[in-house]
Amino acid sequence: MNDGSTGKSPTRHQWVGFWCMIVQQTQNAFNDKIAQFILIPLGAAIGIAVESWAGLMIALPFILFAPLAGWMSDRFSKRNVMLGAAIAQVLVLCWICVAVMFHHLSWALVGFFSLAVQSAFFGPAKMGINKELVGSKHLGFASGIQQMTAMMAMLVGQIAAGWIFDARYQSLSEVPALAWKAALGPLLVVTALSAPALVMAWAIPKVPAQGSAPLRAGTMVEHFKNLKGLWMHLGLRRASLGVAFFWGFAAFINLWSIKLAKILTEGQGGFGTLSSVFMAAASLGMALGFGASSMLLRRKIELGWVPVAGILMTIFGLLLAFATPDSWWFLTLLAMLAFVSALFLAPLNAWVQDQYPADKRGEMQAAVNLQDCFAGIIAVILVEGLSLVFRWVGVGEAMGLRLQIAIAALCCGGITWFIIRLIPGDFIRVVGMALMKVIYRVKVVNVGNLPAEGGVMLLPNHVSFADAFFISAACPRPVRFVMDEAFMAKRSIRVFVSIFNTVTIRRDQPREAIRTAIDALKQGDVVCLFPEGQLTRTGTLSELQRGFELITRKSGFPSLPLWCDGAWGSIASFERGRFFRKFPYKLPHELTLVYGRLLEPTRADRHTVRQEIMRASAEAVEFRFQGPGWGMKKSRSMRVGRSVDLRKAWANGYQIGQISALQRRGTFRMLRGGGISLPGLSATFPELFGATLKLQMEFEGNLGDAEPCPWIGGEELRSRIEDYGPCKGVIFYDFSPQALTPLGLPGVAHFPCLALDGMVVAMSMADPTMPHNTSEPQLGKKLSSWGKLLPGWFVVTEGAESRVFGPAAPAEGLQLPAGTILDEDGFLVVACPPEPAQTV
Repeated sequence: MNDGSTGKSPTRHQWVGFWCMIVQQTQNAFNDKIAQFILIPLGAAIGIAVESWAGLMIALPFILFAPLAGWMSDRFSKRNVMLGAAIAQVLVLCWICVAVMFHHLSWALVGFFSLAVQSAFFGPAKMGINKELVGSKHLGFASGIQQMTAMMAMLVGQIAAGWIFDARYQSLSEVPALAWKAALGPLLVVTALSAPALVMAWAIPKVPAQGSAPLRAGTMVEHFKNLKGLWMHLGLRRASLGVAFFWGFAAFINLWSIKLAKILTEGQGGFGTLSSVFMAAASLGMALGFGASSMLLRRKIELGWVPVAGILMTIFGLLLAFATPDSWWFLTLLAMLAFVSALFLAPLNAWVQDQYPADKRGEMQAAVNLQDCFAGIIAVILVEGLSLVFRWVGVGEAMGLRLQIAIAALCCGGITWFIIRLIPGDFIRVVGMALMKVIYRVKVVNVGNLPAEGGVMLLPNHVSFADAFFISAACPRPVRFVMDEAFMAKRSIRVFVSIFNTVTIRRDQPREAIRTAIDALKQGDVVCLFPEGQLTRTGTLSELQRGFELITRKSGFPSLPLWCDGAWGSIASFERGRFFRKFPYKLPHELTLVYGRLLEPTRADRHTVRQEIMRASAEAVEFRFQGPGWGMKKSRSMRVGRSVDLRKAWANGYQIGQISALQRRGTFRMLRGGGISLPGLSATFPELFGATLKLQMEFEGNLGDAEPCPWIGGEELRSRIEDYGPCKGVIFYDFSPQALTPLGLPGVAHFPCLALDGMVVAMSMADPTMPHNTSEPQLGKKLSSWGKLLPGWFVVTEGAESRVFGPAAPAEGLQLPAGTILDEDGFLVVACPPEPAQTV
């Protein structure tokens, strides 16, 4: 139902118009509220209770004139409707002043009712113009700002009205006949200050009229027709009922707090002030809640905040039932209840505005306003009905009000449970994202590479079980993940599927799997497929499966490589040889997600995708070490020579920590003066990851360590190990020129590695263990290979020459040994390996 004309960024003129609209609607809300909260205590002062009637008079115009207000906002420019509403308010305020001047409360209440009529026509226009001014992307922000400023205006109006009236009334010795005089002064000031709203309305851009239906006699009574049009869309029906519940709840709290103030003051002096204090606490909390919502929704509309807010509404409502009304704790709870109520409304409000069809926006908003008014009337009836019931059973007024707010809180709990069952994925995603932000700090690079709309396939590396949350947080568009149906037997996986609207496929039915993914792309979705098909247990990029090639080529949609940097080492990764069953090294864990270059379908083959994923990994490491301090910072663990580029050394040390070769916070040994210079390994890696380097004068096996002892070295260490002979529990990371020649010594695990110009490029490592019997095997080493290419490097081959590039390399890259290529498993292998040495 969303019109497609709102994808463009708003112009400066449109933003100026939006803020002018905010100023106008803020002043409109202030004028309404100050008039209301002067007339209500005025009625109490002269002995006429009008608070319940006032609630009905505010709601009734929205019911009577909803279809006409909606038609007008669609048929004419919403700017013109808002300008007419500003003129009408000035005239109505003049009428109220005259009525108060002549001591006619009934005339003043006619003006009170007329202000509500003016608001009924103003509401659809001011709500509907949001999307036409700022578009879908900024709609959540705009809606939150609009509600926040309206609440702030009502807050100031309530405080000013109650305080000014009480102050003037008491100064006149509380003579009822002089209450009229106490009310007239502030009303005259408000009337005079209402004129600037005309200028603000005029400054709003004249947006085009969207509807063309002529005015008919039946338009006035098309309430249920408009509601039917609203309810035909299941999502709009449910969301609009949620909005109606909020306004019913707000009306309930409003009338409930007024009655509480009346009981506490017995309706005498101070009633206006106390009721204003209660409503000020609620309005301030709500204004702050809408402000917070505008920040939470500034990137996209997230409905998951609705049930979160509903849970908090239930909790704060129940606590409020037990609080003492004249305490600061009571006011704090009231403000917090209003704060989370705003968080309940804001996503719903923004979502329904985004879903309205362009030519029905005013009509739909009027129908929503109609529901809101019905909810307000039901709330007033509920308050009065509960009061009668409690009096009938002999419950005191104060206790009755406590029971009323407890009942309202329980209603919130019931509605929240219903919402959670409707949108469990949105709810769990918001909670999961909130928890994730406690554990992780996610930074995003090159998000502009993601198309703003249309189908696209994300192809990220797969490091941890939390990758889906990282990617969802980093993507401004909703993401659908592709998963093998074989995993659906696990309940946790089924929950995941419901959270992320996952595309499930079956490997034993490849054609059907491809068709399912293509259908999702054709729907315009962002589809995420992990091309490795499994979680890495080495930290490096594993072999890419072919499925994505067929999907992209047959669908005709582009692919976007993505690298998640920093997830290795988190509790959800396989670092330390297990998932989850370990304590985090630190909180929060810093992550960087880098979008690669968009690939057309014809280029999305395994070689190119691997190349672009690794290129994105290099960008991620470069982004992490781009600050000026890294070029001057020296390692405390070992002195680095002046000829070493410190930034490159830090980057290379970080790269080493992203694989499972050397244990973080572990111990490894090198020969003192061993003939090789690896500053990233010997100096920066230990400092970045808490590892301990021990320099030894001689090679002495594992020196009695219970665990295998890692040794790192080049030609000299290799020679000493060969001279030492068989030993037990030694791991040798061999950076010597003869590294590809197997060592063949019993008790020595030999892992060939490659360093170029002092920078570690590739490392072999032990094959990772299999966490489950059904897990697919992964390799950490391979014959005739220097090992796995470290994250942060990518290989470029031109003719017979291959070079590696990355932040630890010079601009021209580092040339690989002759005949070295990067194979499909991510190993640097040599086409013509040397002959194996004889076993000693």
